[in-house]
Amino acid sequence: MTEAMRPLNMGGILDRAIQVYREKFSLFAGLAVAPGLTQMAVGLAAVHPQTTTDPSGGHIALQIASYLCSFVFTIMNLFMQAIAIAAMCLAASETLHGKPIAIRTAFGAFTPRAGRLVGLEFLQGFYAGWPIIIVAIIAGVIAAAASSPYLMVPILLVGAIPCVALYVRCALAFPVCAIEDLPATTAFGRGVNLSEGGRWRICGGIFFPMVAAVGFTVGWSFLIEFLQKASPTLGGNPLAVAGLTGIVTFVADLIFLPISAIVLTVLYYDQRIRREGYDIERMMDDAGLMTAAPPLAGDSPAASGAGETQ
Repeated sequence: MTEAMRPLNMGGILDRAIQVYREKFSLFAGLAVAPGLTQMAVGLAAVHPQTTTDPSGGHIALQIASYLCSFVFTIMNLFMQAIAIAAMCLAASETLHGKPIAIRTAFGAFTPRAGRLVGLEFLQGFYAGWPIIIVAIIAGVIAAAASSPYLMVPILLVGAIPCVALYVRCALAFPVCAIEDLPATTAFGRGVNLSEGGRWRICGGIFFPMVAAVGFTVGWSFLIEFLQKASPTLGGNPLAVAGLTGIVTFVADLIFLPISAIVLTVLYYDQRIRREGYDIERMMDDAGLMTAAPPLAGDSPAASGAGETQ
């Protein structure tokens, strides 16, 4: 894809992201397989052996092993999600610049940087999530005083609004970290600055894929619940239910995880065009008029070896 870069409205951003995904479907689906599998493993490991009133030593050992596996797979999923999203951002950047990139190259660029990416995830989570902690404490006190736990729901919903606003401010930090090969704290600050003037577009870009993913997952969850009630065999087999749920989650990851990462990447470049004149920089570079320009996103150290074909 070598379309001229220009400022886009919300519809144009989503349309460009879908075009990139369709053009390189096998690339992005391949990048989503690993986090999809680790997410499925987390769901299956969450099915622990039932507790008994008089457990044997073997049963206790099985329970400990089950919880240990759940912990290990959760950590693996945390790292794999971070690596995969960064790889998708890089792959989307290369595709937008008309450059080929392989699945192995995209993943390999960030495997040694996994700690940085997970650190950025925690930084974003803490920055965006601290209001809900305070609101949850207040909601718990109010609900306890009123003896009505249902009061917590509207209070928490209101408390989530500043969390969304804060996350939108720092959402571009991930493509910044992946494409510009910056440390987590530097990428976080640049992402916040780069988002200025475009936060409604960024919010929309995050919102639409998320709603589609939630709708897809919830719809299939209702079907699985219906099958669980209708089938005595399935209803008495929590591992089978977890397997079906894992398949739904895996498919959702294949479809929506790449779209979310591509949308973030398109938003990143859209903000660079609006705030930094990146489209003019690209045109000058293509015309050979820039003799000492800084490295382009596609030429970052993280993209080394990107000339491999898929």
